[in-house]
Amino acid sequence: MPGHNSIVLSPSGLGLPDKEYYFRDEDDRVQMAYKEYIRDVIIHLSSTARNEATKFGTDMFSYEKRIAEVTPNTIDLQNPVAMYNSVSISELKETTLIPFYDLLQAMYPESNITENTEVIVTSLEYLGHIAQIISTTDRKTMNGYLIWTLVRRYIPYLSNKYTSAMDTFNSELFGIEKPLPRWEICAGIVRKFMGLATNNFLEKDNPIPGEAISVVNNTFNSIATVVRNRLGKFENNALLYRHLKLKLATLRLQVGVPENAKKEPFLKSYFSSLRIIKTNLFESVKNAISFNRKLEEKKLTNLVHEEPMMSYALENVPKVTYSPSDHTVVIPRNLLTDPVFHYNYPSSILYGRLGVEIAEAVISSILPYDSLWTSDRKILSPYHKTVDDSINSVHSALKCLSDYASNLNLVLPYGKANETSLRNLKHLSAVSVTNEALKLSLENTDHLHQPSLEMYEDSALFFLAYSQTKCSESTVQHQLYENIIHFQLPQKVSLLSTWAQVPEFSESLECNRNRKLQCSDIF
Repeated sequence: MPGHNSIVLSPSGLGLPDKEYYFRDEDDRVQMAYKEYIRDVIIHLSSTARNEATKFGTDMFSYEKRIAEVTPNTIDLQNPVAMYNSVSISELKETTLIPFYDLLQAMYPESNITENTEVIVTSLEYLGHIAQIISTTDRKTMNGYLIWTLVRRYIPYLSNKYTSAMDTFNSELFGIEKPLPRWEICAGIVRKFMGLATNNFLEKDNPIPGEAISVVNNTFNSIATVVRNRLGKFENNALLYRHLKLKLATLRLQVGVPENAKKEPFLKSYFSSLRIIKTNLFESVKNAISFNRKLEEKKLTNLVHEEPMMSYALENVPKVTYSPSDHTVVIPRNLLTDPVFHYNYPSSILYGRLGVEIAEAVISSILPYDSLWTSDRKILSPYHKTVDDSINSVHSALKCLSDYASNLNLVLPYGKANETSLRNLKHLSAVSVTNEALKLSLENTDHLHQPSLEMYEDSALFFLAYSQTKCSESTVQHQLYENIIHFQLPQKVSLLSTWAQVPEFSESLECNRNRKLQCSDIF
């Protein structure tokens, strides 16, 4: 129900980022590094003999692999309709031996949980398999796994001998040559647990100018107008067309955190139970984790109203996001600061950078899987015809983009190509939509050439500014991680895909391209 919070039981329990990492060859370097990571931590933690610690690492990996075998694919977890299974705790008691009532009572003692309380289970099948795994696991293995899971959570906040083992593992997992300096790690911890406080500190010191908000609103409105005009693609399906049209008509924009979260009474109430000990990092982190748990409990009892959009506005890596449960496009304040953004920048630059991100969020609201939320912030019934119609509407485009990616001979994990195509479809559509929105916004303005760039028209400058956002370099390991976890193509490949699929890109720069590679069903 909109405006109310529920407990969600979802797959977890893996030390590696995704189940895919557990099913590689036995000599895989990430698997080997993970086992060595467990071994080294256990040796430091308990002075266990090296051979016993090595066996423990192998046993923990094998146990997590059992969990990975029954864990749903990350692709499947994207569908909110399939993952929304409302079940009472009493029903869970009848179908699984896991004592959820006792566990949830211990976690949220003041939230009035009863056996009639309904929770959302993202995968009933997974829950059944996990219950079976637990019931067939000997006590020694289970105790070892629980200890390792607890230790793994706190390692980033321990002394150097523990974090050095973690850094060695991350080097293999992400290709990181050297860890971040200590001050940057500490700054990240502060943002993680006190993001709202740091955001408000920056807001007081450097508030977002009204001119910037006006520019962002105009950009959002021009993009939304173009997307509405393109909805004609769905007119042959009246039910789907009405659903998407209503979503766009009611879509909201949120710049930064909501206004009520900036007020001092809210902040004092919000952080009242947080205890920080200046000379003891570990104890402060433990207090912060307990604080987050109490905050969750307050949300369950509606003692604190915090929109889901706030978490998007406070992301450590800021990006424009569509929040389906708020039906809102959220723009973090960090994206509206120099040198990334200034309200006096030329429109072609603003649209090429921030505009494409805004367009991708807007398009996400009407394409799977966010399209399966209604305009009044509810999830469609699995029996609603719009569910299948929405997914089928992009089928041919996804097939074409998947074939295109295959022709590039990319090293993509099996089963990930189609979901990568959906992410790519949204991005390509966003670039095309934003370019058209730029032209729309400039229709009634005087045409100007930028100094020293007189040879480039606005559209060419737009695509050059967009291309600059794709110039970052990352390791092969991190590219693989982004593909598996976030279904993202490498930056260079994404740019190449845009060049091939968005004809205005090459036309604006008066270049030739291979039209045989172009998919015709991009939104």
